Amino acid sequence: MCQYSIDDYDPHQSSLNEIIYQLYSHTYKSTIFTCYVHLQCNRGPVPSCLDWSEICDGKIDCIDGGRDEEYCWQLEINECGNDEYRCSNGQCIPYVFFHDDSLVPDCLDGSDEVPMYYDKRGNCDKSEPTFACEDITICDGFTELIPVTIDGRNETDETDCEQWQCNNTYTRCDGYWNCLNEADEIDCDSLPLLDCPLHHHICVSSETGRLACLPIEKANDGKIDCLGATDEPNLILRYSFNRQTKQRCHRGFDLRVWLDKDNNLTTTTCLCPPSFYGDMCQYQNQRISLTMQYRALSDAWRTPFVLVVMLIDDSNERTIHSHEQFTYLPMRDCQIKFNAYLLYSTRPKNHSRNYSVHIDIYEKFSLAYRGSWLLPLKFPFLSVHRLAVQLDIPRSLDSIQNCSDQQCVHGHCVRYSHNQDGSTFCQCNQEWSGRYCTIPHTCICSFDSLCIGILANNRSLCICPINRFGPRCLLENTLCELDQNTRCLNGGQCIPNDEHIVSERKFTCICSKGFSGDRCEIADSKIIVSFDKDIPISQAMLVHFIQVIDNASPERATTFKTIPIHQNSIIIYWSRPFHLVFVELFNKNYYLVVIQRTFYPSTTIIRKINSSDRCEHINELFNETIIKLHLLRRIKYYHIPCQRHSPKLSCFYDDIHLCLCNNHGSHRVANCFEFDHHMKSDCLGRSGCENGAQCFQDSSTCAQTSICVCPACFYGVRCQFSTSGFGLSLDAILGYHILPHHSILHQPYPVQISAALTVITVITGLINGVLTLITFRSKKLREAGC
Repeated sequence: MCQYSIDDYDPHQSSLNEIIYQLYSHTYKSTIFTCYVHLQCNRGPVPSCLDWSEICDGKIDCIDGGRDEEYCWQLEINECGNDEYRCSNGQCIPYVFFHDDSLVPDCLDGSDEVPMYYDKRGNCDKSEPTFACEDITICDGFTELIPVTIDGRNETDETDCEQWQCNNTYTRCDGYWNCLNEADEIDCDSLPLLDCPLHHHICVSSETGRLACLPIEKANDGKIDCLGATDEPNLILRYSFNRQTKQRCHRGFDLRVWLDKDNNLTTTTCLCPPSFYGDMCQYQNQRISLTMQYRALSDAWRTPFVLVVMLIDDSNERTIHSHEQFTYLPMRDCQIKFNAYLLYSTRPKNHSRNYSVHIDIYEKFSLAYRGSWLLPLKFPFLSVHRLAVQLDIPRSLDSIQNCSDQQCVHGHCVRYSHNQDGSTFCQCNQEWSGRYCTIPHTCICSFDSLCIGILANNRSLCICPINRFGPRCLLENTLCELDQNTRCLNGGQCIPNDEHIVSERKFTCICSKGFSGDRCEIADSKIIVSFDKDIPISQAMLVHFIQVIDNASPERATTFKTIPIHQNSIIIYWSRPFHLVFVELFNKNYYLVVIQRTFYPSTTIIRKINSSDRCEHINELFNETIIKLHLLRRIKYYHIPCQRHSPKLSCFYDDIHLCLCNNHGSHRVANCFEFDHHMKSDCLGRSGCENGAQCFQDSSTCAQTSICVCPACFYGVRCQFSTSGFGLSLDAILGYHILPHHSILHQPYPVQISAALTVITVITGLINGVLTLITFRSKKLREAGC
C-alpha cells in the first residue's frame, strides 16, 4: 500500500531524485511572502514581513526602531586574516574561495563571485592578455580587454594585429565565430549534412527554408541570407527567459498523504527544506549555512575519513543541537566543497547561549581519532550565520595535543587542531557526555561502532565502521561484499558512497599503488627517458605533466626525480592523464619529452632527449626592442620564432608562459599556456621533513605523492639520518653508485669490488674464527697460551 503520492510531476521523470531536481531547477518567484518571525519587527501593512536577507543589508526595514540593523556595526569592524577575503557584508572567507565558482558564491551577499553567462570568455582576465584565453581575446574581431595606455596610445586585444590572424590554431573549429565571416569555422564538419564546395557555409536559406551552401563572401555582408540571421553575427539578438512556477509549499515539496484509500480520503502536507518550516513552509528558519573544503597531505591520499560536524552550545550539557556526517576520501573528494545546514534544537534559539561548530575527524577503517576543529559563531544576531572554511587534516605522524587546563572527570583534555588561541575541550569516554564529562548516558550504538556523544533528543551519536550504516550502525552494508559488479581489481579496496557524494556509482575503489580507474583496472603509464651525451644532466630534476582540457586552463602536475651519477636515463610511472611532458634541469632548462593529442592509458613511452628538444627563452629569440615591449604588444609576435626557426624550434618560454610550435595548415604557429616557473611546493606549509630539507609534492592542491629533498650529508625518508660523522663509511661513498633492483653482475665496478672485498673479509673472518675455536679446544694451550 502506498501511503504517499505526488500529484505534480512529469510522467517522463523516472525517480524521486529527478522530480526534486526538476522542481528546484526552475526560477521560483512566490506571490506569497515567506517571513522571518524571530525578530520583533514592524515591516509595514500586511502581508509585508521581514525577510532574513534584510537583516544587516544596510537599510532599515523595521519601521518601529530599526532592529534589523541594530547590531550590524560588529560586521563593519570585523577584521579578516591575511589569507582571507572580506565580503562586502564584513564576512571572512578563505581567499582561495574568491572567484572560484561563479555559480556558487561563498559570501552570504554573493560579493565574492560576479554572475556571468556560461561562456568561456567569462573566465578571462579583462585587464591582461593571457594565452589561457588567447583564442577568444587576442585579435579575434571582438574587443574584450579593457584599453591600456601604452606610450600615449590606447592598446587593446584588437590593435596591432598584423601578425595575428583571426583564423589560427586557437580559433579554428572551436564552435565560436571569431572571424566575422566565420572563416575559422568553415569546413570543420567531417560529416556535413550537405555536400558543399570548399569555403562555403551550411545554413537554412531564409528564402526556401531548406539547407543551402552559402559562399563565405556572403557571410557578414549586412544582408540576411540564412534563417535566424546566423550568417550575420552583428545582427543576432539574444533573449533569455525565466520560467516561473506556482508552488503551494514555496520551496518545499508538496506531498499527498492517503488517510483512507478505500474511501478516497487524503490530505496534503509540505516537506520543508532546512531553510523553512510551517504548514506551507512559509517561515524562515534560524540556521548555520556551512561550506567546508578539506586538504590532506599525500600520505592520506588513499585514507577515507569520517567527518562529524556538530552545532554545540557552551552549556554544562554541551548540547549537540544538530549534526552531519561526511565520508571524505582525498583521492575522490580533493577540491570538493561540502555544504550543510545546521539547525538549532529550539525555535527560536536561546540567545543567552554561545554557539560553535565542532568538527571531529576519524579514520574510517580503524575509527582512530585524528583531531578536532572549533568554529565559533561570532555574530549571534544574524538569522543565517554563514561559515566558509578550508581545513587541513592533521598528519598521521602528528600526535594528539593533550592539555591540563580542563578538569575532565571521565575523559581527557584535548587541544583543537590549528587554533591559534589554544582552545581546548574535554573528549569524553564512552557513555559520558557534558562539558566536563560528568553526565552519564546509555550508548545504543552497535558494539563495533563509536559512541561520541548524546544528541538533543537523547539519542546516541554513533560513528559506524566501513561495513555498517544507520543512526545506530545496526544495518549492514553488503554492497562491496556480495555484488560482483563492485569488485575492485588489482588489490583495490571497495568502500560504499554515502548520500553526500553525487555519483552514478554507489561505491568507490581505493586503488593500490600503480593502478587507477573506477575499478583499478588501469595500470600506470611508463615513460623511459634517456639523455644525449651532449646534455649536462643534474642529479635532481623536475618532470612536469600537462593535461589539456577543453574550455579550461591546462592542468599541471609535477614530480621530483633523482638520477645516479653514472646513469643517463630515468623511468617514470604516472597514473594521471597527460598530453605534454617536460623535463626541467638546473637553471630552468626545459626539454620537451612527450607531446600527444590523445592520451592512451597504460602505455610505455621510450624517448631520447636531444639538444634540439630544449625550450629556449624569448631572450634568445627576439631582439631587445621586442623584449622590452609591453606584454600586450609582445605577445602578438610569438608566432614569428616558430616560423623563422622552423622546424628546429619545438618550444620556448617567457616569464609566465610555455609555448609549443605546432603545424597549422602550411604555417608553424605558437601554442602557449600559462606556466608557473616559480612553483612553491611546501606540502601545504606542514612539512614533515627534517634537517632543513625541502618537502616537494606533485601538485599544489591534490598531491598524490611527496618527497623530502635532502640537503648534503642527510638521507632517509624524512632526511632524518646524517652521514656527517661517517665521512669514510660505505654508505656515503657508494650510496649514489648502487643500482636498485639490479643484480650484482650489473652493478658498477666500484660496487662489485666493494662487495667482493666484503665477502672475502667475511669469509676470512669466519675461517679465522673456526681455526681459533679448534686451536683453543686444547686444554694445554688454554693454560699456557700460544
